[in-house]
Amino acid sequence: MTRTSAGDYEIDDDPGRVDADAAVAFLTTQAYWARWRGAEDIKAQIAAAWRVVGVYDRSGAMVGFARAHSDSGCAYLSDVYVLPAHRGAGLGQAIVRVMIDEGPGAGLRWMLHTSDAHGLYRQFGFATPSHRYMERAPLAEAALPRQLPATAGTLAGKVVRLEPLQHQHVAGLAAAAADGAELYRWSAVPQDEAQVRQYVETAIAARDAGTAVPFAVVRTCDDTVIGSTRFFDFGYWAWPDGRDRTGPDTCEIGYTWLSPNAIRTGANTEMKRLMLTHAFEVWQVSSVSLHTDARNQRSRDAMQRIGLRYEGVLRAHRLGTDSKPRDSARFSVTAADWPAVRGHLDELDRRYQR
Repeated sequence: MTRTSAGDYEIDDDPGRVDADAAVAFLTTQAYWARWRGAEDIKAQIAAAWRVVGVYDRSGAMVGFARAHSDSGCAYLSDVYVLPAHRGAGLGQAIVRVMIDEGPGAGLRWMLHTSDAHGLYRQFGFATPSHRYMERAPLAEAALPRQLPATAGTLAGKVVRLEPLQHQHVAGLAAAAADGAELYRWSAVPQDEAQVRQYVETAIAARDAGTAVPFAVVRTCDDTVIGSTRFFDFGYWAWPDGRDRTGPDTCEIGYTWLSPNAIRTGANTEMKRLMLTHAFEVWQVSSVSLHTDARNQRSRDAMQRIGLRYEGVLRAHRLGTDSKPRDSARFSVTAADWPAVRGHLDELDRRYQR
C-alpha cells in the first residue's frame, strides 16, 4: 500500500478506503466522460480495478479519485478527478504520481484518453499521437530526455501579483476591461462577461495543452484584478548533448492588457520584471520575444521604455483586431541582454515606489 500526504490532504491507494458513492456522485453529474454510466456500472468498475487512488481531506472525506486496470504489461488510467473546491493544491499531480510512479506500475506502458488536462499528464511522460490519445512508454524505452513543460505558480511583486488564470477571475477581468474600448483598439481584449468567460476557457485549455501559461494580474494593495498576460509560443531546442532542461529554450510574452486606471502605475513594468525574471532565472531561456500591432504606438513606446530591443516589423504577421492581416513590431530580450534589462527594470521599479 502507498500512503502519502499533500499539504492538508492524504493520498492513499487502499481500495478499502474508497468512497464509491462519492465517486458516483461526481462521475454521474460533473465528469463529461462518465455521465452515461450509472451507479452500478461505476461501482462494478471500481471493484474490478487493478488499482485505485483516493484523496482524503482532514475529515476523511474523499475529494479526489483515480482508478486503473492492467494486464501486467500495460495499464489504463481513468476517472481521474478532484472536486472543484479542492483544486489548485496540486492534488491532480499527486494522484497521478502515486498511481504511475510510486506503485507497482512504474515500468508499465500507460495509456489514457482525455480531451483536457494534457499539461498534467505530459509531466509524467505521456505523449500525444493524436489529439485525444496519450501513451506512456515503459521506462526502459524512454530514449529521449523528458521535455519539461513550461509551468509557473503565482509571481508576486510589490505592486501586482500574477496569479495562474482561473475561472474565479472572470468577474474581475470583466470589470477591469470595462470602459477601455479605445484603449484596446489594437489589442484583443474581451468586452463583456460572456467574452471573458470564453477568453478564460481558451487560456486554461492552452495551459492544459502545454502551449501557454496565462495569468490574471492582481493589484496587491486591494486584491483587485486589473488585467491579464501570459507566456506562450514555447520553443524547445534539440541540444546535441542531451542536457537537462529547466523549461523551454525560448518563449513569448503577450496577450497583455491592463484596465484603464492601471496604466502608468508601475503595474506593467513590474509584470514584465516578474515574467522576465521567471523566464531567464527559472526556466533559463535563451530569449524572450514580444510583439505588438505595428500601429499600436502606445504599446511600442512602453516596450522600449522598459528596455526591450526593437528588432523590426514582421509583415502580415498575425490577424489584427480589425480582422485583417496586421504587421507586428517585434521586441526581444536575450540571456546576454538580461542583466542590463533587469537593472533598468529595477531602477524603474524604484521610481514608481517613491
